[in-house]
Amino acid sequence: MKKFIPLFLLLLCLCLPAMAEEARDMTADCEITLSPGKYKTLDRICDRDWHTIYLSNKMKNPSVTVQAPKGEDMYGVYVCFGDKLAPWQVQAKKNGKWVTVYESEGLYAHEFAPLEGERQIRILPATTKSTTLCIGELFVYGKGELPPTVQFWQPAPEKADLLVLSAHPDDEMLFFGGAIPYYAGEKGMDVVVVYMTCNLMERRSELLNGLWTCGVKTYPIIGDFYDKYATKVDKIYDAWGKTASQKFVVEQLRRFKPDVVLTHDVNGEYGHGAHKTCADLMQKCITTAANPDKFTDSAKAYGTWEVKKLYLHLYKENPIEMDWDQPLSAFGGKTGYEMAQEGYSWHFSQHDQGQKNKQTGEFEYFIVEPRDSDYSCYRFGLAHTTVGPDVEKNDFFENVPVE
Repeated sequence: MKKFIPLFLLLLCLCLPAMAEEARDMTADCEITLSPGKYKTLDRICDRDWHTIYLSNKMKNPSVTVQAPKGEDMYGVYVCFGDKLAPWQVQAKKNGKWVTVYESEGLYAHEFAPLEGERQIRILPATTKSTTLCIGELFVYGKGELPPTVQFWQPAPEKADLLVLSAHPDDEMLFFGGAIPYYAGEKGMDVVVVYMTCNLMERRSELLNGLWTCGVKTYPIIGDFYDKYATKVDKIYDAWGKTASQKFVVEQLRRFKPDVVLTHDVNGEYGHGAHKTCADLMQKCITTAANPDKFTDSAKAYGTWEVKKLYLHLYKENPIEMDWDQPLSAFGGKTGYEMAQEGYSWHFSQHDQGQKNKQTGEFEYFIVEPRDSDYSCYRFGLAHTTVGPDVEKNDFFENVPVE
């Protein structure tokens, strides 16, 4: 038996490189042709800059055509759309004719289309009407294991464990810290992240990249409310519409039926009116969501729902301090706080943003708020409960049975 062990180890060593072979990103070596458009230079579609886009003219069958490098075949294309979502398809050139090899309903802004060793493909909308095609980034891969940055989004679950309401993309990392990586990534819970605003194309890609990094695999809900800066809640309600914003939040609560909800500080962290409004909205809407006589359309569609627990960031009553500094096995021992930092690192558009320190008057860039800061992402308070007060005060799901 012993004489076979060296042979087995040799065969294992020979097999491992093949098993772990990573698919080559061949985008830079492909010949890419774009339909006419306002923004059509190639460096926009494969420059890995999430702020630039390719946008075709409005026309029939606008497309991006990709020819594989000599001697290589394409086994997948990862498309990050930069505009409205709509059904799209991939066609391959076979015997001189274009044949559809992949069809998508267009539900996700980032989507991977598997291929079977194609030489020439084109990406185009799945409509015969005049339309535009807008792509932010394009990745073309050869055969092999895809990098972890390629996203395979799943539809949002019918029933959520945790719903996180964020005013803007990046707030979910800055102020809620390790909540998403801990509960979604480490615990494997169903976490639905809802954004009230996302007015710029690049911020949608940023939030998707950040969530994926932190272990969220179900596609978020992205509202289309106007992103306005104000310090007063009334000003934000004027921009969003008080009834429209309440209807939207109530619908998410009824649709996803979360046991626990997490959102902003009643004082808006550093005073942002949209953050204050999220706290105000959620406190009102958890009561409304349980009332069948309010917003009857969503009550008929999803039924009513009573949230078991609501946590607000920095809430003074029933305080709880989470420990985001514990190593997480799902992320190779990195902590929840460190993963929130990695998630925020994708929000490139916000890295030069910040606010003036009220005490020193100095400008401070946004960061994932550390434990000892005024806006610590570790501190929360239990603002609503149907399952009793927290005793251990180290888990949002204390007293909540989790299946």
